[in-house]
Amino acid sequence: MAARVIKLFKNYTPPHGARTRLTQQETEILKLLVEGHNYKTAAAELDITSNTVAFHLRNIYQKLQVHSKSEAVVKALRLGLV
Repeated sequence: MAARVIKLFKNYTPPHGARTRLTQQETEILKLLVEGHNYKTAAAELDITSNTVAFHLRNIYQKLQVHSKSEAVVKALRLGLV
């Protein structure tokens, strides 16, 4: 069953126009998450607070319709946002 789900995700192509509009700051945070950063190191890299990173991540989760950092990273990569 899991192999079928993985296969479906690999072959999934989002519909045209499904790109989500992220701010420049949100995109930068997503790029850092893809590189393996956590809230604290992403905040240090962007010279902002961890609370600001958390604020942007809540917006990212809402825009991408995900519930976790790993889901956000996967969806951002799949949609070509980063």
